[in-house]
Amino acid sequence: MKILAPFTLLFVLVSLFVNAKADVPPDAGYKRITQSLIVESQEDLDEYRFFLKVGSDLKEFTFKKGERIGIESMGGGSFYRNGTFLAVPKVSLAELSETPTDRKLNLLQQAVYDGKVSGTIELIRHGFIRDVPNAEAAVAKDPIYRIDKDGEKGLDAVLVSGGAIDTKVAASSYSNDPKSSGFWVAVVGGSLMTLAFIFFGAWAIRRSKKPRHINASTK
Repeated sequence: MKILAPFTLLFVLVSLFVNAKADVPPDAGYKRITQSLIVESQEDLDEYRFFLKVGSDLKEFTFKKGERIGIESMGGGSFYRNGTFLAVPKVSLAELSETPTDRKLNLLQQAVYDGKVSGTIELIRHGFIRDVPNAEAAVAKDPIYRIDKDGEKGLDAVLVSGGAIDTKVAASSYSNDPKSSGFWVAVVGGSLMTLAFIFFGAWAIRRSKKPRHINASTK
C-alpha cells in the first residue's frame, strides 16, 4: 500500500492544479465569455452524421434541412473550453459497432474521436469559453454557421454572423497572438506534472525491485 502513496499525492496535486487553472482570471482589459455554437443548413445532408468533439467526450447531433440547432458547452473548465464539429460520411461508419462497451465511448464513437474514420471533415473549431477584449465582449454574439455542400471538400462551414473569423478551421491550430497568463500557467503546470509523474514512476519501480530482508528466527 505504501507504493500507492506517491501516486495518491500526485493525483491530489493534479486535481489542485486543474482547479487553479480553471480559476485563473483573464488578463487586464479582457473578459471571459461563454458562447454557444449555432449550426444550420439549407441542404439535404442525410449522407452524413455530425459529432462534436470536446475534451474526452463525443456527442452526436442531427438536424434536418432548414433546421437550426444550438450547441452549448458539454462541461466546465479549461478541458471543455474548445470543441470541434465534425461531419462523417455514413458509408464510412457502416462497419463500426455501436454496441455499448465498458468504456466511455463505443467502438464507432472512439474511431470518430481518434480521427480514424475515412472522409471525416473538420467543419468548425469553436471556443465555448474565450477571453476577449472588453470592447469585443460587450457586442459578442453566438456564431451562426451554415453547412453547405462543397464539390471539392464534400461539405463546408460558412460563418453567417456572430463569433469571430478565427474560430473557423485554419490551416494551423497554432496562434501567434500574445499568450495569456492562464496559457503559461498551463504550460508550466503541465511540465511540472510530467516531471513529477516520471519521478514517482521511477521511484515506484526501484522500490518494487528492492530485495526484501527476512528476519529468520533462531532456536
